[in-house]
This record gives sequence, structure tokens and C-alpha cells, in this order.
Amino acid sequence: MRSDLPPLNSLLAFESAARHLSFSKAANELFVTHGAISKQIKGLEEYLSVPLFIRQHKKLLLSDDGERYLPKIYNALQAIRQASDEIKSQNMRDQALAINVLPSLTMNWLIPRMGEFRERYPHLYVDLSIGDFKVDFDKKHYDIAIRSATSAPTEANYIKLMDEDLCLVCSPKLSKQLKTIADINQLTLLKHTTRPELWPYWSKKVGVNLTAQNIFGVEHFYMLSQAAVNGMGIALIPRFFIEDQLADGSLVIPFNLSFKSPYSYYVLTPKSANLSLKAQLFIDWLLELFSSYRN
Repeated sequence: MRSDLPPLNSLLAFESAARHLSFSKAANELFVTHGAISKQIKGLEEYLSVPLFIRQHKKLLLSDDGERYLPKIYNALQAIRQASDEIKSQNMRDQALAINVLPSLTMNWLIPRMGEFRERYPHLYVDLSIGDFKVDFDKKHYDIAIRSATSAPTEANYIKLMDEDLCLVCSPKLSKQLKTIADINQLTLLKHTTRPELWPYWSKKVGVNLTAQNIFGVEHFYMLSQAAVNGMGIALIPRFFIEDQLADGSLVIPFNLSFKSPYSYYVLTPKSANLSLKAQLFIDWLLELFSSYRN
């Protein structure tokens, strides 16, 4: 026969209010209203047939019964939390979350932020690899991939992360040579070799005639940003790749030209599979990070 237990929400409300000696702080901690906390505790007191708090003007104290009740309820809730964490941890332990990400996105942006994900889910093993090839989840057993594309992918389930905001950037020293936008033709254009259409696309959109003779090509945005920092030329780079360089002044934006490239970023998962808990945890975390970039 099942034991007659008080409602869990009333125990949570009591434990938090008793620990803080404040209904307001308990409400903030549990993300409910002050009235909800008061109602839960009143119901618990009616269930126990004893007052748990002494309510004074601008002051809250525990009754003798409340003093005796608190450590037992606290320990019981801690035991529930620990048992639940152990189950969740066991489900994720020794499971590899295989993620394949664009090289530049990995090196310059994702890796510096992965520590936060590891702190949040310390028992989840992450197997991170890089690639910019078309993802075939049937041949490559990834849980998640991140790609950029000019249209939404059809070969996988996807969530759009953001559009690509491209910045025209160069080193502070080179920026001194730029009086008008046409002066970029006197500099070396740093070219993303896997996206050779970006400079012509950009020049058409912003109305600049490109006549530059000096061109230096590199394969990834990470390499492009390093070349620009070292004064090798002027480049078109997504803003979120170069936040640190713009902040420390090693790269500058010489002209205020807003430009969205034809590319967008997507997180991809296998089309037929149900999304696993480990994949959902990473995607939810990723969406938090990208929320500040989405318009």
C-alpha cells in the first residue's frame, strides 16, 4: 500500500523558504510567485496540522516543529536529487556524443566555449571532429553536424542557427591607407578559396568595382583571420569568428557596411532517428550560444 505523502511542491517550497527564511527568496529560487509559495506552505501546514513558521512583521522564523522538520526534508530532497543525478549520469556515462563541425567554427569559436558545456554535463563524453564535407549520417555515425549552406539542407533534420553577417576587416595599420571604399583595390584581397564567389557577391551588393590585382587565397576563415591580423591584406569574415580580434583591436572594420552573405549556419541531425537526450542537451546549449547572433 502506498504511503500517504505530502505534495512534493509543498516540500520544495517549505525547504527553500525555511533555508532562506523568506517566501520572496524561495519564490525567486523556484521561479514561482510569492503567493504560490505561501499557498504551498499553508497547504503543508494544514496537512501536518501544525504551523511551520512564525510570521512576524517583516520577519519570518521557523516554529519548533519547522526546526525539526527542515533537516529531515532537506536530507530527503538531497537524496532524491542525488538518486536522480546518478540515473541521469549513468545514462550518459560512456556514451560518446559525436559532433562534426566546420574547421574554422571549431578552432576559433566552439573550442573556447566547450569548457562551459563540459562543466554543465561533466559525465557526457564528447567526440569532436572537423569537416566541411556534405554529411551522410548513414556512412558517418555522427550524432550532430554543423554546416553552412546557401539553402536549407534536405538530407537531414536541421535547425537554422543564424545568417552570416560578414565584415570587411583589416589590421589597424592597413586601415590608415583606406580613405574611400575604392581604396581596397590598392590592398591585397584575402580570398576564401572554398568560397571564391564572396568577393564578387559582396562588391555587387555594396556597389564597389573590384579591380585589385593582388589576391592571396586561404582555405578557412581561421586562416583568413590570422592573415588579416598580420597585415597581409583585407578580408571578408563572419563577425562572430572575430569577436575577440575586434575587441582587442587587432582587427578593425574600416567602413560601416552591413552585409549578409548568402550563407546560413545549420545544426544537422539524422533524418530518421529520434533525437537522443545527449544530442538534445548539446543542441539546447548551442541554441543558447547562438541566440545573441540571431536577428
